[in-house]
Amino acid sequence: MKASLATAIVWFLAASIVLSAEPLKIGVATVDITPTGPVWMAGYSARKTPSTGVFKNLSASCVVFDNGATRAGIMAIDVCYIGTQQLAGIREAAEKLGIPPHQMMVNSSHTHCGPSFNSKNADYLNSFAAKTSNLVEAAVADLKEATLDYTVGQSLVGLNRRQAGKDGKVAGIAPEPRKRIDPDVPVMRVLGGTNEVRAVLFGYTCHPVTMGGQEISPDYPGAAREWIAAAFTNSQPMFLQGFGGDVRPRIALANGKFGYVLVDGKQMLAELGHELGRDVVSAVCVPPQPVTAPAGRPFPLEGASEKLALPGKKDPKQTREIELAVLRIGDVYMVFGQGEMCSEIGLRIKGELADWSKRTRSRVWTCAYSHWGGGYIPHAAAYPEGGYEVSSSSVGPGAEAIIVRRAVAMVKALQSRK
Repeated sequence: MKASLATAIVWFLAASIVLSAEPLKIGVATVDITPTGPVWMAGYSARKTPSTGVFKNLSASCVVFDNGATRAGIMAIDVCYIGTQQLAGIREAAEKLGIPPHQMMVNSSHTHCGPSFNSKNADYLNSFAAKTSNLVEAAVADLKEATLDYTVGQSLVGLNRRQAGKDGKVAGIAPEPRKRIDPDVPVMRVLGGTNEVRAVLFGYTCHPVTMGGQEISPDYPGAAREWIAAAFTNSQPMFLQGFGGDVRPRIALANGKFGYVLVDGKQMLAELGHELGRDVVSAVCVPPQPVTAPAGRPFPLEGASEKLALPGKKDPKQTREIELAVLRIGDVYMVFGQGEMCSEIGLRIKGELADWSKRTRSRVWTCAYSHWGGGYIPHAAAYPEGGYEVSSSSVGPGAEAIIVRRAVAMVKALQSRK
């Protein structure tokens, strides 16, 4: 009798948990973050004067997920990178709205035609802080029941830029079609109650350096968003930058250098962005798979963040600290790395998780240029070749193994919590 009563209580509690599981809610918001006047720009050290105008407006977009027990957020920003103060401000605003800091991700597109986040742009920094704080609040205010689906397309917008000479050394930045890139275009859609597309999160791995000059521009990600917004009416496209430290737009001259043929930088920006936009739209022509939760359980929504000490290039004991984070959204695991991580690191993370992904029916999405700051993090095999990424980096070849090992472990740890 006692055993039967205990069994009944267990079943009652289990049923209560299932019945109390709330539906997933998602909120989406965007804001214009274009400077209203001249600003000092980031991306090219050769610039000696402020911006002279605006070619295309910059934006910041935020998506917030709520499973009834916790919240998580992702913010995508049209800037080269932000600083610690900006990241802290965004996470502070998010925490007040129920989003833990380790579950609020910030990804910069890395456009080289955006504002610099230094004291020279004090007025812009104040405006940016207010707009991004309000942006999180707007996304929370937009929370409503939604579902997600996910797929991965392919694109050849990017090209490896570490051209090797006959001696195997990399002399400078030039097209290198013999080396691989990460062609993946992950696409996650937010669907409303009648399956209307409310938002399209998409990623790619390539420097936004199609145009230079002194005009403000989101580069090719902006043109990609325009194409996607036209294809999915009333949706909000959001671009997330991948591990693209050694990849730049596929613009090559016959002499083996990067440059324009037939069109200028602004026209090429539109062509490449629209190509990426078409790649996103093409990817969802076959219905994407739903982003799922374990049967009878609340929708999985959980993050993890660690500070990694990467060995210095000159002295391994002189370490550089970066943040590595993973956000689980259902059966999709998003890895967010700090700095300009090269493509082979992202490819290795996905490669080492490939068998695990099949076995657990999970998907992995890698994003670099996240959190705050820049700085190159090359893969280990790049160091004997030299080149710009290696000479500019402050970390040594041991960094790759640390990042990959911890990323894989963090993903698996989140999955094991069911």
